[in-house]
Amino acid sequence: MAAFSIPYQWKYDVFVSFRGEDIRKNFMDHLFNNFKQKGIHAFRDDRELPKGEEISPHLYKAIEESRFLIVIFSKDYASSSWCMRELVKILQCKKMGKPKHEVQIVFYDVKPDVLRKQTGSYVGAFDKHDVSSRTSRTEVDKWREALSNAANLSGWDLQDMTNGYESKFIDSISREILKRLCDGPLHVGENLVGIDIHFEKLNLSRFIGSHKVNMLGICGISGIGKTTLTKAIYNLMYVHFEGSCFCEDVKEVEEKQSLTQVQMQMIGKIMKTDDLQISNVGDGSMVIKQRMACKPILLVLDDVNNVNQLEALAGSPDWFFPGSLIIFTGKDKQLLTSHRVDEIYEMGNLDECEALELFSLYAFGKRNPTKYFEELASQVIIHLQGHPLALKIFGRLLYKQSVDVWKSELDRLQRYPNSEIVQKLRPSFDSLASDQKTMFLDIACAFIGENKDFVASVLDGRHCSANAIIEVLADKFLITVSARNMSLQMHELIQSMAREIVREEFIMTGKQRRLCISSAIYNASSVKKVAMTEAIEVLVLLLRESSKKVHINANSFADMKNLRILKIYAEKKFDQKVELKGYNVKYSGSLDFLSNDLSLFCWHGCPFKYLPSDFYPENIVVIDLSYSNIKQLLTTPKCLRRLKIMKLRYCYNLTTTPDFSEITSLEELDLEGCVNMLTVHPSIGMLKRLVILNMRDCRRARSFPSKVEMDSLQVLNLSGCLNVNQQPEAFWSRWCTSIPSFIWNQQHPQRSLSLTGLHMLKSLNLSYCNLVQVSDAIGGLSFLKKLHLEGNNLLEVPKSIGGLSCLMSLNLKGNNFTSLPGSLTQLSSLTWLQVDGCKKLEVLPELPHSLGYLNARDCTSLCSITGSNPVMSKRSSYLYNCPKLFKNLAIDSQVSISETECLDSLVTSQGYTNQFFSFLQYARIQNNRCGLFGLQGSSIDNMDTYYHGNSIPNWFTNKSIGNHVKVELPLDWSFSKLRGFGTCIVFKRKKSSTDFGYFVKNFDGAYLGACGPFYYKSYIQGMPIRIDESDMIWLHYTTSEIRTLEEAKNFVTFCFGESEEIEVKECGVRVFCDEDLDQEADLSMFQDLPNLSQRGGAFYLFGEYGEINWSW
Repeated sequence: MAAFSIPYQWKYDVFVSFRGEDIRKNFMDHLFNNFKQKGIHAFRDDRELPKGEEISPHLYKAIEESRFLIVIFSKDYASSSWCMRELVKILQCKKMGKPKHEVQIVFYDVKPDVLRKQTGSYVGAFDKHDVSSRTSRTEVDKWREALSNAANLSGWDLQDMTNGYESKFIDSISREILKRLCDGPLHVGENLVGIDIHFEKLNLSRFIGSHKVNMLGICGISGIGKTTLTKAIYNLMYVHFEGSCFCEDVKEVEEKQSLTQVQMQMIGKIMKTDDLQISNVGDGSMVIKQRMACKPILLVLDDVNNVNQLEALAGSPDWFFPGSLIIFTGKDKQLLTSHRVDEIYEMGNLDECEALELFSLYAFGKRNPTKYFEELASQVIIHLQGHPLALKIFGRLLYKQSVDVWKSELDRLQRYPNSEIVQKLRPSFDSLASDQKTMFLDIACAFIGENKDFVASVLDGRHCSANAIIEVLADKFLITVSARNMSLQMHELIQSMAREIVREEFIMTGKQRRLCISSAIYNASSVKKVAMTEAIEVLVLLLRESSKKVHINANSFADMKNLRILKIYAEKKFDQKVELKGYNVKYSGSLDFLSNDLSLFCWHGCPFKYLPSDFYPENIVVIDLSYSNIKQLLTTPKCLRRLKIMKLRYCYNLTTTPDFSEITSLEELDLEGCVNMLTVHPSIGMLKRLVILNMRDCRRARSFPSKVEMDSLQVLNLSGCLNVNQQPEAFWSRWCTSIPSFIWNQQHPQRSLSLTGLHMLKSLNLSYCNLVQVSDAIGGLSFLKKLHLEGNNLLEVPKSIGGLSCLMSLNLKGNNFTSLPGSLTQLSSLTWLQVDGCKKLEVLPELPHSLGYLNARDCTSLCSITGSNPVMSKRSSYLYNCPKLFKNLAIDSQVSISETECLDSLVTSQGYTNQFFSFLQYARIQNNRCGLFGLQGSSIDNMDTYYHGNSIPNWFTNKSIGNHVKVELPLDWSFSKLRGFGTCIVFKRKKSSTDFGYFVKNFDGAYLGACGPFYYKSYIQGMPIRIDESDMIWLHYTTSEIRTLEEAKNFVTFCFGESEEIEVKECGVRVFCDEDLDQEADLSMFQDLPNLSQRGGAFYLFGEYGEINWSW
């Protein structure tokens, strides 16, 4: 029998010796929590020791059973006799060498010299030990020696490593411990990035000491790092189990040898025997069931791909001893789900920062790109989308290569897939059934970014159950379904693999079934040879603005008798008719034939007025002929019974809609911009499945149906339909539950209208329809979520609007009312209210607490806001160009201002400065140091003010002529005491520019961070430079940007951007710390402000709960 090297079975990963009274409830609590998040099993004396027993033997045993022994020296560490005994024991374990403990020293708030020489607080501690009756002279001498020895060990220093910032320090300690723990019996590889994040998400510590068999699945596409992660987990955790085995690449071992080989490896490794012979898989399974149930084990089955493997190697949790952990990795989520695996962890791509770090380690040998390669590296990162294997491959490929080679490989990467990556990804495709492969290639060519249900409806005719196949593809990680909008997404590398498969299919068979072209890389000569054949089923041409000419010969469609999907489209969504002139599309020939097998027919900018007379597509689901010259769609609508989506946007030649009598499955009808359409076929009112109807800017449409049974309609857009209020009485009473049923025209005030027919409506857009009044009947639309009435002539809004309990967005911009009803406060779901450009609006009522955004730009008559402060109401208020509101606040608040003790006497003076302070009070900002920088947790984060002036307030203790100012930090400077800082500059605009801001340099010139003024761009943009242009002031206070000064030492320099557009004349800065709050003298932050000029200004306030943008 061969000898096995048995690793020492550590009970704990870490033991920490520390003085509890010093750091237990803050530093240590955070450290232990960080250990737990990363799966590091640490002994914790306040939880692990039995109550009421002698502590010493248990502590000594815990020290002996812990691999890492960490000693944290704080000011009072030496005063604890128990800490000193722990230290002696720890150094004894280190000296023994077997098992090999690793000792780490942490200098929390003392330096090594204090230990070595026993100075400072350690002097007093040993004076007490020397006279204590509980300690002998010999023992105290051992403690002194132990301290000296510990001081000479390498360690971590809180101040030196992270400038006293504890959270960073803790993270550095745990990362280093984790790195060493993962360096176990398996070679994980170099340059690990993001492993600790996975450990935190998995919460591995919960599996240590568990009382049940835990089965964990780790899934993801090939090359995503599943094996690397599980090796790191194995190295971290194998010491906590009585037996362990990592069965790598089970699929390959089975293919090249047999499953019995995997079984023998597993049994031999765990049971520590190599003389076992297994004749068949069944016998192996029986041995596993008998032998594995005797002790807790860690078992990893890497890259399993079929149920036989699972049943042969880990058929049931009952096979294993309680406390065992079984980990599976694979590319098929459903396979593990069906095996009753307890938990499945899906591995995602690296984020942008992690991807750049991993790529840089291989491409440059360091964690960041070399100078001059930053942009090229970013392009690689964008294309590879955080795929670890691809990042490594391309990193190695480009290592020490020239810029020219980088550019060449990037170009190749965008055109041709890398063979090594394709080889790794290809097995996932090869494992699919025939119909699944077909649908995968269809999606890759034509449906990335499309809604899942939309794709399923198009492909259902071809595939027996498109939705089921989509689920299979998602379970194999070949596609993903966005949780945000249910769109189908596919990794760029998998798309490249799909294109390569299509190319190989053509080479092997001589038939081109799918032709997917981008006009940006369109090659007419190469396409000509293959495109016009009967084999083509999918033709996709993405039109992009390009100098390359795209030639489309319509005669070629006569050869494509099997065409299922035709998609000639521009990604950009235009708001008018376009000829695609910028796209260099040239048409020729005549459109005499189109395949009747078409299920999707999309041709943006189609130049033909009529479709072929024998075009009879019974399976068609989508027709999109937007921006085309089509004059008549089809004369035989019976063939459109499966049609769900019809888009005819900006078809200027259309004068009438089709007859919808036979198009009974229609769910979406988009006629936006059909400006010459006069007649809407009455059958439109009977489309019971129609969900979306968009007739925006159908300005001439006059004939609407008198009979309406649109039970499913949820979105209705009639914006810009100028004749919508000139319809006959029957139209008003039946067609519009949500339109004419509540719209009154002054010429017909007697209308009494019904709310039947469109009761499911969720979105209604009647902007720019020349409406004058809305009746109380609107309150009956109980499901309405969005209501747009912009650009009409409404003189009032009915009180009944308060009954719209589901309403979330209300757009009333550009109307003529002077006030809004108080019932708005009843709109409990309202999050967005827009009244921009309502120039006659004088008063805003109390608004609902749910409101998140108030847009009231250019409300030049607005003079009063009722209700609670917008910042405290968690609301963002945009009140640009509301000068009367600014003045009115000053008048309304005179009494309360004079009674407010916190405000300086300056507030009671007259003029615009007084009005400015009135606004500060409205925003709940006191005119003193406490107003902005108060206690921790203040709701105010940033405040910016712009006004005409030329002097910096005396509150700013650091001033300088020019564009930079040096700020000396306090002698006892500590970042933890920083509350915020303020900056102020006097500047003059010389040219129109929105590029403005400052950056901060440390005492040694190192860059610390930058900031730009909030709202400056919006305020200044379009403002002309006057001949008598005066100086302006930017006043900036912040409590949120203090991270900029986290690494600051000695002094910092604030540098304000100066250019040929902006001249900085003077600048000032003040840093505000805890001790400033304690000072009795109060120097107003706004004292010495000049009178705010009537030439205007702007104010921006941002807090934890909301923001205000105001200009006057």
